[in-house]
Amino acid sequence: MLDEEVRIRPAEPEEAELLSDVAWRSKEYWEYPVEMMSNFRDFLTITDDFIEKNPTYLAENEETGEIIGFYSIELFEDSKWWIRHLWVVPEHIGTGVGGELFLHACEIAETVGAEELNIITDPNVEEFYLHMGAEKVGEQMQKTGDEERKLPVLMIRLH
Repeated sequence: MLDEEVRIRPAEPEEAELLSDVAWRSKEYWEYPVEMMSNFRDFLTITDDFIEKNPTYLAENEETGEIIGFYSIELFEDSKWWIRHLWVVPEHIGTGVGGELFLHACEIAETVGAEELNIITDPNVEEFYLHMGAEKVGEQMQKTGDEERKLPVLMIRLH
């Protein structure tokens, strides 16, 4: 159960910088080395254009208006819907906010006609998605600076 009143609403393009900050803080939670974090910068930077083109929703504390997490889904060229971002600020990891955002993402994906939602995730977060009902369908190599990492590829059926 959530430890406070949280509202999920569509993100506004002018909130892109705030969402980038949420993504950055959330990624830092996993204590990646500084060099690796700098390689994530482009991926973690959310633009107003991205928000305009992709369903993006944020979770905020109803009392304070603080943004505590967000997600985006994106239709890729393979005609599949993917979770592009799902981030929760470190202070709220483990409170249920991520689960609420994930379930909301599944609902929104269904409304746009998706039969499944695909996820390429950080290895640290794989267990979260498996717990939420996703299944592992493969792995993808990612080059991050000079390092290569294997990222889990997951999928959840929506119907």
